[in-house]
Amino acid sequence: MRTNILKIIVLLFSFNLFAQTESDFEIVQIEGFYTYGWENSSFYEKTKDNLSPPIWLEFDKNLTLSDSLQKVIFDDNVDGVFLKVIGSKKTKGNFGHLGASTSMITVTEVLFVDSKKTLKKNFVKKKL
Repeated sequence: MRTNILKIIVLLFSFNLFAQTESDFEIVQIEGFYTYGWENSSFYEKTKDNLSPPIWLEFDKNLTLSDSLQKVIFDDNVDGVFLKVIGSKKTKGNFGHLGASTSMITVTEVLFVDSKKTLKKNFVKKKL
């Protein structure tokens, strides 16, 4: 009995993994603020004076970033660095730490980084 239940669980899990189709992905050029830290990789899309709910952000394994870009995006990212990127966006699912994000972007190209334009300095303070 236990073996049958495990087989059903594995079958359902594998169906969920392979059920995604090309239509589940959208290629986007997007800009906003990226925060990175322990169990956090959140992107807040900026549209006019608003920010989207957090989108889980990953970098494509084939994307090579220079040492200086890695430093700005990951090491020095305390207040949320401004990024403009191209990537594939998935909107059907639960992504990131504990599945807290309903969408995810896999970055394939970094177009622009502004380390002086941060979420804290250029958005949060203006709203306060």
